Amino acid sequence: MKEWRENSGMKNRWPAAYKIIDELEQAGFEAFVVGGAVRDFIRNAAVNDVDITTNATPLEVKALFPHTIDVGIEHGTVLVVLDEPIEVTTYRSETTYSDFRRPDGVTFVRNLKEDLQRRDFTINAMALTKEDELVDYFGGRQAIEEGIIQAVGNPQLRFSEDALRMLRAVRFSAQLNFSLEPHTFEAIRSLHVLITHVSIERVKVELEKIWLSDFSLKGMQLFVDSGLSRIFPGEWDKCLQSWDNFSSYNVKANGWAFFALMQSTEDIDQLLNYYKCSNDEKKHVKNVLQAVRSLVKGTWTADELFHFSEDVLIVSYHYGKSLLSNKINGSLEEFLIRKDTIPIASKKDIVVNGNDIMQWANKKRGAWIKEVLDILTSLIVNGQLKNDRQAIKGWFSHEYLQ
Repeated sequence: MKEWRENSGMKNRWPAAYKIIDELEQAGFEAFVVGGAVRDFIRNAAVNDVDITTNATPLEVKALFPHTIDVGIEHGTVLVVLDEPIEVTTYRSETTYSDFRRPDGVTFVRNLKEDLQRRDFTINAMALTKEDELVDYFGGRQAIEEGIIQAVGNPQLRFSEDALRMLRAVRFSAQLNFSLEPHTFEAIRSLHVLITHVSIERVKVELEKIWLSDFSLKGMQLFVDSGLSRIFPGEWDKCLQSWDNFSSYNVKANGWAFFALMQSTEDIDQLLNYYKCSNDEKKHVKNVLQAVRSLVKGTWTADELFHFSEDVLIVSYHYGKSLLSNKINGSLEEFLIRKDTIPIASKKDIVVNGNDIMQWANKKRGAWIKEVLDILTSLIVNGQLKNDRQAIKGWFSHEYLQ
């Protein structure tokens, strides 16, 4: 059927995709935009990546375009580079999935329907011609209109092929605020243990996408209710309702910080290591945990306000209110105003450095310099010493050179 939008044809909307499809059609092949781009186009949502499927083989695609990159040619995918790079994949069917993640083999086919029926969910199994005619064999458009995540065909088969699809179903529900179709949900519940075959790195990506969505609680509720959460360490069902007040502030590590605050264990490092969090992510989580624990004990000191970034203070204040205590002394605005009044924003703002300290003391470099600078920083932060070279030299002479 023709799309209903006016003056938004593919030629203007996705010019590179239009050129590739047009070139393939002129050579006698079929070609369509598929996947998430079609789903989001139907939803009137922003489209990030545009992918094309065709009955041309990879070698036939490469012969048509002067600039291509073999990004997954063994699975039928070639990157065609025009004004922008676009993945072009040959229609294919897949054999068995002995590892519940990747097909043991791929067979190129010439039939679009056969290609679309191997995809995960009906909302992702539609195709669009360059004239914006929708090809929808499996009811994807209706699923979008009804707000449903439904597997293509037999959900047991779809999830047995690729176990990550179970978590992707949960993630799409959170991102789109859609419901899981009952048979699809029951298939996840019965097959949830298959998620053990998926690498933790891929699981981490899906969890973070749930946390970056607007409906984290929906995602976490489905993660727990489906049984998927039981496979992974951590108290996922603890404070579950608190995810309703969660905001990631568009930072993935904030999801891990919020999750860490729910845990009874003190060994958060071990938990974060299991989920392959980076050192930067672990540092961020540690800062948020420290800031929250300090805040719920009473208030933030000037040293703490100096130490923690404004971003950490903001999320820590809200997470502390949500999870641990509603009896926090002071408003966030008051804390941020206090932070702004601190004379320095970082140690780099101090008008002297380690070389100055060494010269004044006439001593070699060592750990003592850091100790002196830490004390000096705290004095300046707390307003007990001016950030002035002569004042600092006078303080140092009195405290260390007598």
